Amino acid sequence: MTLDAQTLFFAMWASVTLTSVALAVGVGLGRSGVRAWNAALLWQSAGWALVIAATWAPGSGRITGTLGASALVASISAMYVAAQHFLRQPVPRWWVLGPPLLALAVHWLIYDNAAARICLINTLLATQLMWLAWLVRPWRPVKTGVRWRWLAFGALGLSGPLVLARAALVLWAPQAYPSFSSNHWLNVGGLLVNSACLTVGTLAMLLAHRDEAERALHRLATLDGLTGTLNHRSLLERGAEQLRLALRHHQAFTVLMVDLDHFKQVNDQHGHPAGDRVLALFAELLLTSVRNGDLVGRYGGEEFCVLLSQSDLAAARVVDQRMRQRLTEELNPLVGFEVNFSSGAASLGPREETLAQLIARADHALYAAKHAGRGQLVADVARGPVRELPTAA
Repeated sequence: MTLDAQTLFFAMWASVTLTSVALAVGVGLGRSGVRAWNAALLWQSAGWALVIAATWAPGSGRITGTLGASALVASISAMYVAAQHFLRQPVPRWWVLGPPLLALAVHWLIYDNAAARICLINTLLATQLMWLAWLVRPWRPVKTGVRWRWLAFGALGLSGPLVLARAALVLWAPQAYPSFSSNHWLNVGGLLVNSACLTVGTLAMLLAHRDEAERALHRLATLDGLTGTLNHRSLLERGAEQLRLALRHHQAFTVLMVDLDHFKQVNDQHGHPAGDRVLALFAELLLTSVRNGDLVGRYGGEEFCVLLSQSDLAAARVVDQRMRQRLTEELNPLVGFEVNFSSGAASLGPREETLAQLIARADHALYAAKHAGRGQLVADVARGPVRELPTAA
């Protein structure tokens, strides 16, 4: 069987175009990562169509060839946007816009030198592909899936050197590769491999999209949508596991219940959007005032529950004091009015307790703090009377 480059060009154009349509219909374009990848496919489709047109109508080759080459470079830039989205990394505009504009300008200027322009575009494409392969490398320490990165890394890592080899062929044997439609075995083989790698790359992006969707569902199932803290169910499930470990290893364990004072007045006087902002900022202060292993959850309304593993009442007092200082210095200036909170703490007693019992004691201490005048921490010693936690000497 004999393969020619023009047939492969047309096959790649048809494949890329149909894949783009299938992606839009089957997956949708609601998420920016999929949207960017579909844009890459559309740029590829436009690029190949223009390259085919340049070979069929040589008289318009300068225009169609330049636009086609620039479109192919733009497609890799769009792939970069998709990859950075799934890697959850920022997207510098110069990396996206620079290569296509460079290809457009230089290709137009050196069009009459076929070897130079073919070498330029292939080198630019190869550089983009190999740089993108390095960005998605599976051993990179980023918090995202690994499987899709292995696929993308393999596809990009194979395509880049093949494209670069075409640029080298132009330099070493320009007569063997006079145009993009040359039937040289390296060009034909490269087109076949690149077409397959594009399919693998699309599969990689679909896996990345699935991982992103799974993370979003996990967040919806475990986190409170407004504050980003654990929701009630997840807090109790994970807290019960921590408590079992504390009981097994005879370690300290403390529950800190925190409630914003006069929160209804915040909503009444400043509006519910301001109240939501206070809750979100207060939750952020809570999350950044405890250790990584501690759990913070929204227990209900404006009440939060903090589970302090391997911590006693003194540790709860440290967290409470840190929160009060940061509330005064950071949150109140941000919202423009004074916010305060009451808190109750309960530590694991000498006899085994369930998490529900420990939370109930901490909640009882919280209400004692409310009745005692608010804006303070009250501790409930295990099986003992409620008392105010003493200040440090």
